[in-house]
Amino acid sequence: MHTWEVRLWLFVLCVGVLAAVAYGLVLRGRRKAEHARLVELTEFAESLGGTAADRRTGARPWSADLTRAMASQYGTVLKWLGRASGSSFDYALDFSRNGWRVRVSEASMEVATSTSTRTAQETRIEVATADLVPLKITQSFGGGLGGRWAREMPRTVESEDRPLWMPLRLPVSVDHAYVAFTSDLVGAAHVFNPCLESGIAYTVLDGPIHPRFLSRKVDAIIDLLSLVPGSQRGVTA
Repeated sequence: MHTWEVRLWLFVLCVGVLAAVAYGLVLRGRRKAEHARLVELTEFAESLGGTAADRRTGARPWSADLTRAMASQYGTVLKWLGRASGSSFDYALDFSRNGWRVRVSEASMEVATSTSTRTAQETRIEVATADLVPLKITQSFGGGLGGRWAREMPRTVESEDRPLWMPLRLPVSVDHAYVAFTSDLVGAAHVFNPCLESGIAYTVLDGPIHPRFLSRKVDAIIDLLSLVPGSQRGVTA
């Protein structure tokens, strides 16, 4: 073997070793950050009398088959081009609140920017209910994105032989600011909450789980559900 070939192989070997070391450091840092996040969420969950989990121990939300993780990042070519990784559910909290079973999940996805990538995150809040009529309600934003989201049929409705998905007239006090659609106008006439489907009331918010504000958001959903007779699945501890 010629001297230049030996030098080339040594150079390639050095580059490979350096790349492996750099990747190992990045992976180690990521695992350290993930562990710290799990510890933080575990402490918060325990303060509510609940538990926390990560991907390895079960962070999948109840409504995962109804709405995918980071669903707002899918649906168009531009969004497809902007995704630098797949989406995943990373953490989940389980606890009871005033007799209602609650699960809060955190999902993430790497999204490309002009120079690198950033981590986009969302929080999904779920409350277990009785099996009520499917309903979506959201802020109208002048008939913009929120309204279009509400007009999209839930999967449980779409899979029916003759699916119906109709606009619901809301109380006058909120009709100017919200839009709602349901599969059963009569059954949903007195229901007012973010989304009901397959025994789950859930809503998705941008950003990671914020312990400081989470309890208030959970209480808001439960307060709305409490106005619906027969919505509670069963009293929990």
